[in-house]
Amino acid sequence: MVRLYVSVVAILVCLSSFGQQFSYKHERDIKLGKIRSVNFSELGEEKPIVYGVGEVAPEPWSLANDVKRSLDANRTRRFVQRLDKYQQSSEDLRPEVGASFVGLTTVPGIPNDNNMAISNDGKIISAVNSSVSVLDKDGTYLQYYSLAAIVDGQLPNLNRTYDPKTAYDPVADKFILVFLQGSTSLDTRIIVGFSETNDPMGDWNFYAVDGNPFVGATWSDYPIIGLSEDDLFITVNILRDGESWQEGFTQSVIWQIDKASGFAGMDTIYEDLWYDLKYDNKPLWSICAVQGGSEFTSPNMHFLSVRPGDASNDSVFLHEITDTRLSGNATYNLRLLQTDKKYGVPPSAFQPDPANLLQTNDTRVLSAISEDGYIQYVQSTIVPESGVPGIYHGFLNLSDGAISASYITSDTFEYAYPSIAYAGNASNPHASVITFSHSSELHNPGTSAIFHNRVAGKEPIFSPVVTIKEGELSIDRLGDSLERWGDYTGIQTKYNEEGVVWMSGSYGRPFAPGSPRGRNSVQVGMVKVDNELTLLAEETSVMVLPNPADTKATIRFTSEEKQELVFNLYATDGKLVAKLLEAQVDAGVNEFAFPTTNLMKGMYYVQVVTKNNDKVADVKVVVL
Repeated sequence: MVRLYVSVVAILVCLSSFGQQFSYKHERDIKLGKIRSVNFSELGEEKPIVYGVGEVAPEPWSLANDVKRSLDANRTRRFVQRLDKYQQSSEDLRPEVGASFVGLTTVPGIPNDNNMAISNDGKIISAVNSSVSVLDKDGTYLQYYSLAAIVDGQLPNLNRTYDPKTAYDPVADKFILVFLQGSTSLDTRIIVGFSETNDPMGDWNFYAVDGNPFVGATWSDYPIIGLSEDDLFITVNILRDGESWQEGFTQSVIWQIDKASGFAGMDTIYEDLWYDLKYDNKPLWSICAVQGGSEFTSPNMHFLSVRPGDASNDSVFLHEITDTRLSGNATYNLRLLQTDKKYGVPPSAFQPDPANLLQTNDTRVLSAISEDGYIQYVQSTIVPESGVPGIYHGFLNLSDGAISASYITSDTFEYAYPSIAYAGNASNPHASVITFSHSSELHNPGTSAIFHNRVAGKEPIFSPVVTIKEGELSIDRLGDSLERWGDYTGIQTKYNEEGVVWMSGSYGRPFAPGSPRGRNSVQVGMVKVDNELTLLAEETSVMVLPNPADTKATIRFTSEEKQELVFNLYATDGKLVAKLLEAQVDAGVNEFAFPTTNLMKGMYYVQVVTKNNDKVADVKVVVL
């Protein structure tokens, strides 16, 4: 196989961002030849039952080792039942777990690189480490494929396939699958596949991106993908052969590929390469694409990176590619921003097996979405006040660069490997669902999720954490005391079902029935959220329970201070139906009930105003 990387003249650009220098290089129209067209059903692989340890994938390059060793040395196991201290605003915000099933009964490699995609008609690709499965939305198994089988006979020097990422494009109604081949400069490719239809078991077209596009002994690691309306973006870290993580990193790059030519299965497609991405002449790494929420962005695409190996930091780098690949007008911008809360390398996580900790890697940005002028992103982090591993949720205002952050943490559980997806609507554009891995001294490794909502500029509202899958056993696959828990989780909005989010994560289970040793397995789950929560202005929140209401409804609201409020009930045509309450409310949580039996079935609005008739908020209520 001849590598089809074609060198073109590089453009070096140096710009100033708030007085600080950043630089980049851009190569256009790199030729990418198709290596294979294949019908997945013709691969015909049976679903194997594998209980062995399997191939261990390369670990994500990190500067965090020394920091993590120090943190781990200072942690002590407590073996006591602790209370969850993460106080959510309301139990009623708890997402409903609508599905939860095994995404792959075998995990032939280490660790769980969990990823998934679901089409509008409910076909699921569940990807993990070195294989993919296709399932229906009810969990029915349809087909299994190893990544190696996809490229077998098409590429030379095959020695390992790993790090799969998959995505569904709701506009094209087709799938994308990306994975890595090889972990040395002599054998490093980024395999990119485009489905021709919405059937993941149908025809696919695969292309091989050169994982060593520069002069020198380097290879590509840890892909992250994102879709804009027109393009597929792939970010990878470029590492040198045979060197430690600390010394071997050279740079992170962004590949930009036109989606339409890939979906069409053209024999030759073209890509752009954005590289030498530097701030103050230092390379930036582990760059995460920011996925559009309710719809894909166009024509630009944002990316985020941080200082992932630091014990404590508040720097965030906001990257932007300003136009499509086909336009020929795209440029690269970079802004250095600052968060209001520190992030840092998390310690390793406890599990019931006292002999084995769980790796949590570093604090890189793992997943991000954009909607309504804001970016939400998530990282694994140390929670400064407690020293435990938790989730960092950032909320970034694109207009002014301000970032407000929250820690998702617990006195009981250790959290890591978050992913985030849009779960909102036009009235609640900042609603999202975050999935992550959980464990503790008393709980086997499993998968969880949490719902988030807010009105811009107000404090975030988080639901209680819900369990997608409880672990069955501690993980014990490697020969040392630090187990590969999983390098990432997967999550996706179900684009044609409002408030529905699908996800995939790992959990511990026996190697075989009755085995005392545990291995990673894959769980696919779905949650449905009620994103009708409306926040009042001036630090006040209100909700109607239950909603829909049958015989009566309860108005529950929180106020930071005593104030005069009036609650009126209106029909959808704006006519006043009833004055429900006019009173001075106390600081804190308040509630009152009103009967609905004498109301006609349909939708109403509870409008809240001040004593001076200044409108504070509307909240919808449905009467059955």
